[in-house]
Amino acid sequence: MKTIMSSLQSFGFVLIAVLCSLHIQLVWSQLDTEFVPAVTATCKAGYMTIRVNTTQPFGGAVHAKDFRSPSCLTYGNGSHMTSLGINLLAPQGSPEYCGVLINNKNDERSVPISVRIHRTLELADDKSYVITCGKAGFKNTRNETSIVSLKLLDQNGKRVQEVVYGRPYTLRAEISRPDELYGIRVKSCIAFNKKNSNVSLTDDKGCPVNPSNVLSHFKYDNKLGHADATLHSMFRFSEDSQLHFQCDIALCKGACADSVCSEPFNYQIAGFPQAQQLPPKDIYSETIPDEGVMMASTSVFVLQPGEQPTLGASCDEYGLTPAWLLYLCIAFGLMFLIMLIINVFLCSAMTCSCARTEVIEKEPSIIEDYDPYRSWHGSQYGSSVGRSTPQYLLKKDGNGNGNGSRSEK
Repeated sequence: MKTIMSSLQSFGFVLIAVLCSLHIQLVWSQLDTEFVPAVTATCKAGYMTIRVNTTQPFGGAVHAKDFRSPSCLTYGNGSHMTSLGINLLAPQGSPEYCGVLINNKNDERSVPISVRIHRTLELADDKSYVITCGKAGFKNTRNETSIVSLKLLDQNGKRVQEVVYGRPYTLRAEISRPDELYGIRVKSCIAFNKKNSNVSLTDDKGCPVNPSNVLSHFKYDNKLGHADATLHSMFRFSEDSQLHFQCDIALCKGACADSVCSEPFNYQIAGFPQAQQLPPKDIYSETIPDEGVMMASTSVFVLQPGEQPTLGASCDEYGLTPAWLLYLCIAFGLMFLIMLIINVFLCSAMTCSCARTEVIEKEPSIIEDYDPYRSWHGSQYGSSVGRSTPQYLLKKDGNGNGNGSRSEK
């Protein structure tokens, strides 16, 4: 029994080690794939319906930023599509109010939303969007053909989630499945923080606000399916170290037309830029607009020069930085497997040795003490006296029973 328990215990250790290795490989592959949800939305009769489509089963949360009431929050149920409905006409203080921002100049209504991977934790890969409905129409973020992503790259071309204030970076918009049938064109880009302080980086044509100081023109590579613009000096808002970038990206069938950036762009801080101007249509309309503009966003933490990074010690573009951790777990698994095999052989040998020893010890006693008549308790041969002893030699007691001893003459 002890040998069986020892074998089962060793097998359990090996199974745990193998599962640990497989789990680390699974986490590695998940971290290697960037979380890029496809956010689509429609405005109809004063309601905004937001749909979040993901390539993997989603169990996180979609909510209006800084509002987690039941009317402003929804959780993923493990499917690939999660929807959230927001009342754009709810007054402030109402249970259905979700922090809708109203621009009194053009009656635009914007809703900042957050798409979080985890239901309760805030992770670096969480996405933030600002979705607008108004007279200029809703920026449709349809992503039926391909996935468009936005990321910041360092000078080595690696994606970063922590940036240093004042250093140059590259803002890249790319399509997941590039081909010659479709092209992309970056339109309006904004940068904003958690408190909805925002600044425009490009206008609705994709022309940069200040090409010499903030963001350069986008350079397109149709073969690779991406567009790069140089962020000359990383900036930040004074209220928060986390910075969100969001761009509207048009997906064109064939090559997109080049943007004409002849007119100077007026620097704006108030109000979110529109991705595309459409005929007048307000939020009370029953007609659902249809346009081919997708939305992409990314978030980074801006560090001061000399400040130690917090995410870089454990994560990078490809997941876990210490690759030796995976190899160490695999090595432990192999060691446990070898120990299990050796333990099985040793236990088998010890079991055979113990069985032989017991047989050798019992064989002499069984042969010497064996008496076929001793087990017959009910027969006349059950006494200790042999059959050859004459009956007249047995001494009888008062009842006439023999006591098994010889009589004395």
